Amino acid sequence: MSVEAETSSPVLEGAALTKSSLSAVRCVENLTRDLQAKQWAEERGLDIVNVSWEDCARFQGSCWGPCISDMTLVVKKRWMPVLRVPNFSDPIMSIPSSQIQVSVGNESPYDAPLTKISLENYLQNISKYTELTNSLFIPDKDNQVVVSTQSCFLPIPPTGEVDFHVVATDAGTSAQVVNGDYRGDILYFNDHGTKRTFRAERLSTDRAKRGVDTTEVMTQEEEARNYIMIVQIPLIKPFDPLARKRSVRSRTTKKRKQGEGMENDADVEPAMVGLGSSHGPFPKLSKHADIRRDPNYPIRVTLQYYQATSNGVVTQSIIDNLARQMEEVKTKATWCGSLVVPESNTA
Repeated sequence: MSVEAETSSPVLEGAALTKSSLSAVRCVENLTRDLQAKQWAEERGLDIVNVSWEDCARFQGSCWGPCISDMTLVVKKRWMPVLRVPNFSDPIMSIPSSQIQVSVGNESPYDAPLTKISLENYLQNISKYTELTNSLFIPDKDNQVVVSTQSCFLPIPPTGEVDFHVVATDAGTSAQVVNGDYRGDILYFNDHGTKRTFRAERLSTDRAKRGVDTTEVMTQEEEARNYIMIVQIPLIKPFDPLARKRSVRSRTTKKRKQGEGMENDADVEPAMVGLGSSHGPFPKLSKHADIRRDPNYPIRVTLQYYQATSNGVVTQSIIDNLARQMEEVKTKATWCGSLVVPESNTA
């Protein structure tokens, strides 16, 4: 059980897919079995997977553990590709929680302006932003949080958009208690008491709507709308022996030979994330008001960058650029390594 104080693994939704859009979904799904793309990723110390292991605690040298999480990006029951470090070795970094910024004000029932505070501040004063009564910040432990990065591919046509479930981005921060349902927990954004999905569209489409030059480098505001931050906060709950096992491993797929399915040109660009459709009132946390932080496990923050593609075709330069984007986060890290395997095996 954990509080997701930013986002969950997104699940795309929306109107029924057309034959062409369903074909696009399948093409993007196939990126996880593209041997050439996976080789380029491996050269950067990365992998392309359809399940991300975002664990707060795992037994050394094992895929099992007392506080583990599997995240997937699902479109019409198909698992979408994610570029990230290898799941098993799971190289991570440590960053001060005082340096991680979140936006608040969106949880207010009133039209309050958004303000930025540190994650440390948010956890210490969680009662200001939710119905929880206890601080979720443990001094001398949560001053540092575990951080990882990944880049997710969304099937978005050249002029289209897609709705998906998330919880917080630059638009604000939402909190929900996740019980670890084997079918997956869908989280929503808290838009002043209204439950909303998120919507993603291409950077070029977003700029065209705003009358902005589509050839310029991304601005700081655009960079803030290109990623989602997922914060997992372990909570104390009754012992459950099944919690030590992975609910999902990885979906096995037939490998695609190098060059197979590469007839189309590469089509990848940053995706801009905004508010999607409404789904009723946002759930309150009143019944969990007295819940407490589990001091045995660290808080884990995952930065998910989003890329739009219509066909799932990538080049080595695309993989290299995404790798560099994720590596930039390391400049704020106080420690990098793996808690699961010896340092010599983390590559």
